[in-house]
Amino acid sequence: MVTRKDIADRLGVSVSVVSRALNNSGYVEAGKKAEILHLARELGYQREPAALRDAARESRQVLVYTANTRNPFYAEMHMGICDVLRSHGYSMLLDFRPSDGLLRRYEADGCIFINELIAQSYLSTIGRNDYRPMVCAAFGSSQRLPSHVVMVESDLWAGARNMLDYLRRRGHTRIAMASPYPRNSQDARTLSWVASMAPVLGRRIQDYYLEVSEAERNEKHEGSLVGGAIGIAGLTSEDFFENGGMAAEKFVRSGCDATAVLCFNEEMGVGFLKALRLMGVKVPDQLSVAAYDGTYLRRYFDSPLTVLDLKPYLMGRRCAECLVKMMRGEKVQNSRVVPSQILEGATVRNL
Repeated sequence: MVTRKDIADRLGVSVSVVSRALNNSGYVEAGKKAEILHLARELGYQREPAALRDAARESRQVLVYTANTRNPFYAEMHMGICDVLRSHGYSMLLDFRPSDGLLRRYEADGCIFINELIAQSYLSTIGRNDYRPMVCAAFGSSQRLPSHVVMVESDLWAGARNMLDYLRRRGHTRIAMASPYPRNSQDARTLSWVASMAPVLGRRIQDYYLEVSEAERNEKHEGSLVGGAIGIAGLTSEDFFENGGMAAEKFVRSGCDATAVLCFNEEMGVGFLKALRLMGVKVPDQLSVAAYDGTYLRRYFDSPLTVLDLKPYLMGRRCAECLVKMMRGEKVQNSRVVPSQILEGATVRNL
């Protein structure tokens, strides 16, 4: 009768490594795990461990944990993921509640996390011992994930510097930022803005940060049955459009002398522009406005926003391509993309 020790001796690994591979209960390098499973079958290992059973019964399904099904940026990422998975014969399951444990319940072959905060939420709770192939789209947060999770990162620190340099080349030195998160958050867009603008604005920098706080959102929706979502950034379905409108109102009330405003994302930028128009502020004659993302929203406007293109569709494709390789047992490295393309619209003028 073949034992786990026999398999370990043949491959020159420890019995514990063989046990983790066969039980699918701990990390084993993908190539080594494939060798162990292959040899176990070849030697006629009798017990039906979880990994052998699961390998013989692929679900051909991939679970995508998302943050927001309404956000155009994530919608384009979903399309990119789905297109790649379908071309390889996989179906995509979409959910945004990591605590529900869909990855195990639906026997998905792998998982894609749409951002780092969702990945951290799953892997620090019910997913602590889950070592199936996983890929996480990353956008410059300070979250640190386990080494078995492959990261596909959009370097928003460098991307934000590219956007700020673009505005400066057009004569803008006093650049405000509109965001739904606090200025001390670890978001790369905010950190890069602070690093770039602090030498110019000095102690006045707080006057140029247009934060729409949780308290302000709650106050706006007090007594309403439907309000803007709140909670941990990246884990809630936030109304960025409304946040943009509130940031624009704050900008006008404050009398801020910024010549340009950089919005957290395109949806927030659209809300910002609408509120400015309703208040009689002309863009770009009186104020230039730019944002991050580069989604399909731009095609619906005669005067589209100027944005830094984060290429969400291609980001989704790259995440799916990495996961497919991992599910085949291939070794995949983390990758990084530096957003550099500015999609010029009609919302930024030269000074």
